[in-house]
Amino acid sequence: MLSNQSEPKLVATVLVVDDEPQNLEVLQGFLHLEGFTVLTAEDGETALLALPAGRPDLVLLDVRLPGLDGFEVCRRIKNNPATAFVPVVMVTALQGTQERVRGAAAGADEFLTKPFDHTELITRVKALLRIKQYHDQVTTANTDLERRVSERTAELERALAELRGLDHLKSQFITNVSHELRTPLQHVKGYIDLLADGAMGNLTPKQAEGLSLTQEAVERLEKVVYDIVDFSTLDENALTFEPIYLLDVCRSVINLYTAMANRRKVSITLLMANDLPLVIADRVAVTRVLQHLLDNAIKFGPANQVVQIQVDKHGERVRLAVRDHGPGLAPAEIDRIFDVFYQVDGSATRKAGGLGVGLALVRKLVRAHGSDVTVSSELGKGSTFAFDLEAAA
Repeated sequence: MLSNQSEPKLVATVLVVDDEPQNLEVLQGFLHLEGFTVLTAEDGETALLALPAGRPDLVLLDVRLPGLDGFEVCRRIKNNPATAFVPVVMVTALQGTQERVRGAAAGADEFLTKPFDHTELITRVKALLRIKQYHDQVTTANTDLERRVSERTAELERALAELRGLDHLKSQFITNVSHELRTPLQHVKGYIDLLADGAMGNLTPKQAEGLSLTQEAVERLEKVVYDIVDFSTLDENALTFEPIYLLDVCRSVINLYTAMANRRKVSITLLMANDLPLVIADRVAVTRVLQHLLDNAIKFGPANQVVQIQVDKHGERVRLAVRDHGPGLAPAEIDRIFDVFYQVDGSATRKAGGLGVGLALVRKLVRAHGSDVTVSSELGKGSTFAFDLEAAA
């Protein structure tokens, strides 16, 4: 017997199907010498019944069998999904090609001709068993992978459900906190304004100066609260798009920021092209966008600067731009300024306040209008923020 002792031992079960007891005995002896478990059957029906229980790794199948012949047995093995990948070696006593053609049509993997050589038999059996072994390993790996993917999918679904729950809690929390903050803020703001206007008595110059600083602080706190609430609860689908005139929006925002600009000795100019069409937009959203852009231009720019709001045609759309003469932005900062909570000056001693929510909200609102914010900036020379809106027909 020829055997390569360095080869890894194959552990396998072989089903031998032959109606001649002598052939069964010989084949069984050869296979036992190789360490294989051997099952035997003397006809096709018995062989098919033995397959589910025995789970053989290979079938040695004689062509000539009583009842179902080897071709039909092979065909049924290959047509059954549970056994389709079990290698079938058909054994024939004929030298011609006719039976090989029929066997190939039935799905046979190999052929042996009687009388067969022992070495040839073992070599072919081992080769097919290795292929079967690789197939089983791949199948096991795929099954394990599918199981892990299924488990991971279930974990992600659970995590997503938890995130949705947390998001709901966050929305509730923000709603409650905003209500609790807004109400006392309105009272504080109202009384401070009354004091500053002298409605509750005359003020000394120092008291007036102190109240002016307090007004700025309250306005800043109010803006922070509104920014957080707006960004967290904004529903782009709830915006109302209608024809609006940008001149009205620009004038209302400029009036709102005149006092702040005067305190910082900043001038605001409005340049509007002639015969501008109305735009399709949500008035409140565009107002909020312009407020944030103008607030940043005033807040980050130097005293005595001129902040310019310009509205003109841009192709088939209308372009609104806000230009300041502040410190400008480095190229690396331009993309990051729209990230939530990002601060260009993140130090504890930064001059400008805010949480870094404003520009994130600006981009979110502008994108809800099918547009985006563009930024052109140069260090030491200022920045221009612009966006386009659809012109009304």
